[in-house]
Amino acid sequence: MWFYIGLGIVVILSLYCWFGIKKAYEKGETLPLRVSIAIWVSDTVHFLLVLFASLDNTWLLPLNKIIALVSGTLMGVIGLIIMLAGMLEFRSLRKMSGLETSKLITTGIYRYSRNPQYTGWFLALLGISIMGRSGLALLLTIALIVGIHLYNVKLEEPYLERIFGEEYRRYKSSTPRYIGMPKKK
Repeated sequence: MWFYIGLGIVVILSLYCWFGIKKAYEKGETLPLRVSIAIWVSDTVHFLLVLFASLDNTWLLPLNKIIALVSGTLMGVIGLIIMLAGMLEFRSLRKMSGLETSKLITTGIYRYSRNPQYTGWFLALLGISIMGRSGLALLLTIALIVGIHLYNVKLEEPYLERIFGEEYRRYKSSTPRYIGMPKKK
């Protein structure tokens, strides 16, 4: 029962966030506080769903326990490091939450990824899913990855292009969306 309530919360908040983000970005504005809070709540509930499905081994995957634990832990730790590096580069919770857009961040880990926070979060959730050998946690994680990718492509990138213009287009052409080596300029 808890799973369906949590999933309902994630779906409803995700739709609310999508349309709130779309509306703000079409106007060239930063996110309203209520939308930013809804994103944080939705992400937290989603994380808890993945965590509990992993702890419960829901839809157990046929993976070796030791290999799953070691590889999942390694993936999760690498993911958290990447995510935290991206968060620290913003130097502001307001910027990180979409409440402020003062300048384009292209330094630090943002030289190797336009979206290190998402990349790290994806790896951390995949690591948790693998550690728990949970098919349900993996499915929830894949759904999040697809949703965030669509958000990046359909909403965030066009917004950043409108706000930062040629500076963002140059950055976009030289830096991978998720992870990789920067292209030579």
